[in-house]
Amino acid sequence: MLSIKGAVTSYGQIEVLHDVDISINSGEIVSLVGANGAGKSTLLMAISGLQPLDKGQMIYKGQDLGKVSSDKRVAQGIVQVPEGRQVFKDMSVQDNLLLGAYSRGNSSEIPEDMEKIYSKFPILRQKRHNLAGELSGGQQQMLAMGRALMARPKLLLLDEPSMGLAPLIVEEIFNTIKDLKKEGITVFLVEQNASQALALADRGYVLETGKVVVEGTGKELLSNDKVREAYLGM
Repeated sequence: MLSIKGAVTSYGQIEVLHDVDISINSGEIVSLVGANGAGKSTLLMAISGLQPLDKGQMIYKGQDLGKVSSDKRVAQGIVQVPEGRQVFKDMSVQDNLLLGAYSRGNSSEIPEDMEKIYSKFPILRQKRHNLAGELSGGQQQMLAMGRALMARPKLLLLDEPSMGLAPLIVEEIFNTIKDLKKEGITVFLVEQNASQALALADRGYVLETGKVVVEGTGKELLSNDKVREAYLGM
């Protein structure tokens, strides 16, 4: 579904990603793990079209993403749930969800999709008239995921969905990600909680200072001594 080859990107004079190669097949959960500052979020921003590549290419379903603007990428099914949730705090839960469907125009299926989100996250139905800023961190994460799902993603980019959340909520979020796979959504998961991210993943990559240093199936990475020592505290 997505093939990234030789991706290089910089902030000013500082090169952040160095020759990154990653592939994501349709229907997979692929996890990207690494320390803070390794370049994980930058890679997601590049896929979303919010951070330009200096070199390399990204091919999505046979099309060169370099020629596709960020809004058109959303319309084509590349949808990101940003780090820190980034909900619209002064708007209601319902309006946040409707904004997720913005690229779909006045599709008659939007109310039906809204109903699906409320079934997936019942607390959002309960609080649909509340301002998003009034929700707890976990509820905001559910809202951010719901808003992304309203765009009907084919490739869902999740940036640190467990960050700062209580263990029970984290479990709920990870169970939701499993369900998304069953629904046929491809997931690229960036996550500092390496053990959970790799346990969930079909395949994974380890990013260190902007370079992919290890790749393999989720199971292979969980049993890799270097990964266990550096990221799993074992």
